[in-house]
Amino acid sequence: MYQMQYWVELQALKAHVNYLELYQLRYENIERWIGILLAVASSASIGSWALWKDLALLWSVLIMLTQIISVVYKFLPFKSRLKPLSTAGIELSVLADDAEKGWYDVAQGELTEKEINEKRFTIRKRKSAIMKSAFGGIVLPENSALMQKAEEQMHKYFKSHYPELNHE
Repeated sequence: MYQMQYWVELQALKAHVNYLELYQLRYENIERWIGILLAVASSASIGSWALWKDLALLWSVLIMLTQIISVVYKFLPFKSRLKPLSTAGIELSVLADDAEKGWYDVAQGELTEKEINEKRFTIRKRKSAIMKSAFGGIVLPENSALMQKAEEQMHKYFKSHYPELNHE
């Protein structure tokens, strides 16, 4: 029973690592596309203004909007989440590797049920400490589509690395 609980904890940790990585990639893509959009809109507006002076009002409005977006963009919540996502992702990945390494002793039956349970709760405690340290008071909204993808990646990982185990 405790072996299975450790296995479930290991899988949940791996899924969480994947989730944070996917979240970080999503935010980095958003940041990149906003930057590209602002650069293109601003440059195109200035260039177009010079070519079509009769639409000067339209181009000045576009320039004004790109300036407003570039100021507001700095205060959007995803900007403040990028660094904690990266930090927590790296630290949780190291924890997941340590937990996976510990799986050997658990799977081989070299530990008592009490020792397995202690190892499992040590993993949980370290995971909580990592998340608290990285995010502090920052809230990461739940994204069910990313979580589903993270779980799929986790299942694929464990099927390829532990084919002898029953993967449901």
